[in-house]
This record gives sequence, structure tokens and C-alpha cells, in this order.
Amino acid sequence: MKSTRILLLLILLSQLLFSATEEQVEQYLQVSSSEEQLITLESQFSQMQQNLNRSSKDASAYDMQLLSIRFREYIQKNLSEEEMNEVLKQYRNVVLLKFVSVQNDTEYDKKLAQAYVKELETEDNASIRLDLLDKISNTLYNEENVAVLFDNLMKPLLQNSMGGQKISDASLKKNKEAYIKRNIADGKLETTYMIKEFTQEELETLLDIVKTPAIERESKVIFGATAYALQEFFLSLASRYDPSKHKR
Repeated sequence: MKSTRILLLLILLSQLLFSATEEQVEQYLQVSSSEEQLITLESQFSQMQQNLNRSSKDASAYDMQLLSIRFREYIQKNLSEEEMNEVLKQYRNVVLLKFVSVQNDTEYDKKLAQAYVKELETEDNASIRLDLLDKISNTLYNEENVAVLFDNLMKPLLQNSMGGQKISDASLKKNKEAYIKRNIADGKLETTYMIKEFTQEELETLLDIVKTPAIERESKVIFGATAYALQEFFLSLASRYDPSKHKR
């Protein structure tokens, strides 16, 4: 028992000593698009909460400021100081900064994006560009990362929703597969549209960057941080959520 307590203490100390610093996290949020994406989510889910509250006698409000607090907390705990240094180093690259800029500044329209991809597919020598776009989006939106969102958000929401106890394992599995497939496709479409003005050389550089261990680790942590930030909020909605009215 004593050795177990010592081991647990050492693990705790190692987390405290080697986790990213608050200053690093703030610097990271300033140079990446993560916080802007979280703010967008806060706005979208705040509206969702209001809509559900209008149709429910059991109306309650979740404090949206907790999303940002939990998001930062997860990043700090799950990226070490050394890892964060490597991530910040990658964010000095002008191509990655340009990628962040277009994510923040480009107004996304799904129909326009679909039209752009259709047109791109008809162009001569489009195969090289399409291959690069595929590789970039597949790295940013891989199945394992997207599954984290379903397992931590959608699954608890469905299981705790109206009639959630009737949802079978087979139905959950089907829902998960559809969710992952849809979100990977949406992520690919949005990424392709956002970087439509990138040259082939810039796409090649961006692919090299997103495939670095530092950025792959960052991507995994951001998916985890998003799930952690929203987890309690999703559970707060569950009792008022009717899956039959939100099918896609």
C-alpha cells in the first residue's frame, strides 16, 4: 500500500512539474484557431440550450464560461511543457499561420464549398492537388479523434435523453459510425474550401506540418479538450433532448 501511495504521488508530481504552463496555453490560444472555434461552439450550443428551454418546463441554464475554463484546463494537463514548446515552434511557420488565418477569416458556406470541389475535380492536373487535400484533411480529422467526440458527447447525450434507455448497443454503434463518417466528410469539405487559394507548394508544406508528431499530438489533445469542455453541458441537456426530433 505504501509503495502504491508513493507511486501515485510521483505521478501527480510529474504532471504538475511537466504540464504546459498557463502562459504557454494562453500563447497557444492566441496563435491557433482553437479558441475562436470554441467561441463559435459556445454560441451554437447556447442557442441550442435556449431552444430546448423554450419547450421544457424543467428549464435550466448551463454556465457557458465553464466551457472555456475546462478547455484550457484539459490542454494544460494533456500537453507537456516540452510538447507545447514544439507545438508553438510549428506555429512560427508562415504557412500554418496562413492556415489559421483563413480558418478564422473565411466565411464558410457548405453549398459554395461543394460547388468548388465539383469544379476542382473537372480541372486538368487536379489529381495532385486533390491528393494533397485528402492527406491533409485525413490527418486533421482522423477516425480516432472524431470518435472521442461521439464517445464523450453524443453517446452520453443519447443514453440519458428521452427514451435513451431503449437505445440498443447496435443502434449506438450505427449512430457512431454515421457520426464519424459525416464529421470526417464535413471536415474534409471545409478544409478543402478554406485552403482553396493555397499554392501546391503551400499545400505540400502544410501537409508536412500537420504530420509532425507535435501537431498530430496537438490535434488529438484539441479533440479531447473539446469533448471535455462540452461533456457536462451535453449531460445538462440530456433530460430535455428527444433524439427523434434531431435526426439528420
